[in-house]
Amino acid sequence: MKAIIQKKVNEVESLTNDIKGATSILAFEYHTVPAKNIAAVRRVLHDSNAKMYVAKNNIFNRAFKFANVPLAELSGPNAIIVAHGDEVIPFKEIHKLMNTYKQVVYKCGIIGNETILPEQLATIANIPSRNGLYSMLLSCLQGPIRNFLYGLKSVGEKKPQ
Repeated sequence: MKAIIQKKVNEVESLTNDIKGATSILAFEYHTVPAKNIAAVRRVLHDSNAKMYVAKNNIFNRAFKFANVPLAELSGPNAIIVAHGDEVIPFKEIHKLMNTYKQVVYKCGIIGNETILPEQLATIANIPSRNGLYSMLLSCLQGPIRNFLYGLKSVGEKKPQ
């Protein structure tokens, strides 16, 4: 087998293995986004245990097929993000890029086993991060206890008559 064909086969296998263990996958078109901004997105994704791939669509489509992922056939200059940690981070980052650069187009995505439509992207991008949700839950749980303790304190501070 020629070296270049073997290289492509290896790329497909590597991407397939990465996709199989993913918590979320996102495909998008990235026209005219400066390399500096793409590098910044890659850093944020790397910190949240996600990886951005840029390759030929044929490689993406074959990897999706081998991983049994029901994503649409890609065409045009595309990139995909494969997340293994927080599922929502890729959607937030791409939504920020879409607001800055109108040429960035969301193609398709999956969280768990559910396909995400383009209309749902903004809703998902506005969901707080996992740590933010935990913080909100703890705040809700602490609220009644805190109010009860403030009531006890005020009763204790009240001067007897």
